[in-house]
This record gives sequence, structure tokens and C-alpha cells, in this order.
Amino acid sequence: METMSAAASSSRSVLVFATGGTIGKRASENGLAPDPDFPEVLEQIVTGICGPLGITPRINHLLPPIDSANADSDTAPKIARAIRARVRTHRPRGVVITHGTDTLAFTASRLAFELADLGVPVVITGSQLPHGAADTDAIDNLSLAIRAAVRAAPGSPVAVAFGGDLLPAVRTTKHDSRALSAFRAEAPLARGAHGMPGTPTGGTPETIRAARILTFRFVPAVTVLDLQAAVGGRPDGLILECYGSGNAPMARLGMAGVLRDIGAEIPVVAITQCALGGVELSRYAVGHELAKAGVIDGSDLTVEAATAKLGYLLDAGWHGPELRALMERNLVGECAGSSR
Repeated sequence: METMSAAASSSRSVLVFATGGTIGKRASENGLAPDPDFPEVLEQIVTGICGPLGITPRINHLLPPIDSANADSDTAPKIARAIRARVRTHRPRGVVITHGTDTLAFTASRLAFELADLGVPVVITGSQLPHGAADTDAIDNLSLAIRAAVRAAPGSPVAVAFGGDLLPAVRTTKHDSRALSAFRAEAPLARGAHGMPGTPTGGTPETIRAARILTFRFVPAVTVLDLQAAVGGRPDGLILECYGSGNAPMARLGMAGVLRDIGAEIPVVAITQCALGGVELSRYAVGHELAKAGVIDGSDLTVEAATAKLGYLLDAGWHGPELRALMERNLVGECAGSSR
């Protein structure tokens, strides 16, 4: 579905792409549910924001809308393809994507890689409260996102607008399930970004579906059987959420061997469970053991950025030593890794 209030030059237009989420819901007997009147409501809200700015809105809706808790590995690539197609056709000044908050940071991180070369500012937003709630944050978040999208430089990185803050998408994580300031970026965009790689020579995506990347969090009770079970569904990649600077219970009988076996089949990336800092596999002996087992150093990637980056690179056809090098390199400001 698409609406546009009037014809205008692309330099003064904004594309708003609604994908679902709390922002487009209303109260029902069974809790919050999609509001069938939301397309009309969204047009009124966006028009009210854009009018005083002299901006023409073009509004698209993903049909059917998704509950972000149901997002899967194909969701963000699908949104990226839709945005690229519309930008080529309509050439807006900026793009705003509304999304449910549960997986907003995961989608935003993936879009930071997918749309890095779009040439049009992209801002993702949503709301903690539905648009019709008395104290809704929907209008404030949309206003911030639209203003940011049309004022940013053409090559600006993908951003998240929420709770009065404008955050780098590839560094954003959800930290509060209730507060209106639900998202934060623990670190700014890393300096020295190398830029996105092209398609590998002779390379083609290995699957027609998006790569499935899972995470595994180490806790004291973990056993080798737990780690084996984590990859029982045959994911395409695995993110290890390690202790501290990249520590894992490598003294557990068989742990190193199982990690080597898993790493021989799929890429395995280590990140830290800590909110700040990052992995440094050379710091402790157990980190050295992880590295010897073939685990890739994930630097200070967030879990959202780690899954997004690994999935994007696999979908692009990268693998082996080249994939490892790219995972350890700072591409779009996502990590303080190598920029070589």
C-alpha cells in the first residue's frame, strides 16, 4: 500500500516504510493487536510532521505487518530490498522505517550493512506505546526520525531514533523493556571504518534464503552437550557470548574438540557478555584456546551487530579466511577491529 499527498521534488520528500510493531497497534480483548485503521492514522501523523517542514511524505506499508517478535533471518534483507527498490524509483531525501521494538536493534544492525551504500539517510524508529495511547511516544519518535532523515548528509550511517536520542544503528541495543528511552548505544561508531566489501571473486550466495545465525551464551552450568545441541538445527553461523574479554570453560572435557568440529562446519565468532569493552582472545590462555579452535575474534561487536554482520557476509558469498578477515575488520563503524 502506498500513499502520497502531492507531487514534489525528491529533494524535499521522505519515504516512511511501516513494517509493524507496537506503534501500529491498539488495545483489544486479547492485548495489543494490529490496528486496521493505522494506515490512515499514520498518514495523518506523518503529514502533520512534514507539513511545517515543507516536506512531502510518501508512505509505504509492509503487508501483512509483522510482530517484531516473529522476525526471522529473512526479515531485514526483505526490508532492505524493498527500500532499495523504492529509493531507485522515487529518490527521496531520506527514509524512515517503523519497526517493533523487540527486534528493532537486530534489524537496524543488519540494515546498517545492507544499506551502507544507499546514498540516502535511513533512520529506524518505533514506539513503546501504541499510537493511540494517552502518553504515546509514537509521534515524538516519528518526528525525530523524519527530521533526522531529511537533514542528514546523503552518506550518513543508518541510525535509530528513539526516546529523544539518535543512535548509530550498528551500535544500538535494547536495554529497557518499559522505559520510553528503551535503546542505547554503549559505544559511538568506531573510527577508521574500511567500508563495505564487494562480492567475492567468483563468489555467489550459497543459499537462496538468508543465513541463520544463532547465539550461545556461556553460563557456569554449560556442558559440551549443550553446545552441541545449540547447533543441532544446522545454523549457518554461531555467535559465542563469552565471559569478559573472551573466556569460555575450555577446561570442560571435550569443549575444545567440539568447538573445532563446529568451526570446521560453520563460522564461530566470539563476543563478550559485558556491556562495555570487547573480546581480546590473546589476553588469557583460555582465549588462546578459543582462537586455536578456530573461533573468530568479534572485538566489541554487540550481539545484534555480530549476528547481522556474519549473516550479511555469508549471504554475500564470503567464507573461509576472507570471511574471518572481514569479521575482524571494522567495516561501517561496528567494531574497534582492524581497519586494514
